[in-house]
Amino acid sequence: MDIYEFDVVIVGGGPAGCSCALYTSRANHKTVILDKNPAVGALAITHKIANYPGVSTDISGEELLKEMRDQAVSYGTTYRRAQVYNIDVDGTLKKSIPQKVHL
Repeated sequence: MDIYEFDVVIVGGGPAGCSCALYTSRANHKTVILDKNPAVGALAITHKIANYPGVSTDISGEELLKEMRDQAVSYGTTYRRAQVYNIDVDGTLKKSIPQKVHL
């Protein structure tokens, strides 16, 4: 199994996860988003969004999430598809234990 080290591990790639990743990456923290599936969740399956703060045009939820993810990645966030089932918080080094990681 490959081992990666990050300052910040975010479980979930929705609006909150992407916002967190954007700010932590901009603060020069090595950040990763572990997202089980970018195509699920209420926002991802919404056909048309016309009232999201800061977005002046109609956009699909899928497109909005892609823009959020791309913006975080542009500041240095690493994005990985992974289903996280366990987090080991014992010791100095914390570990997420995904069942499957798509690199």
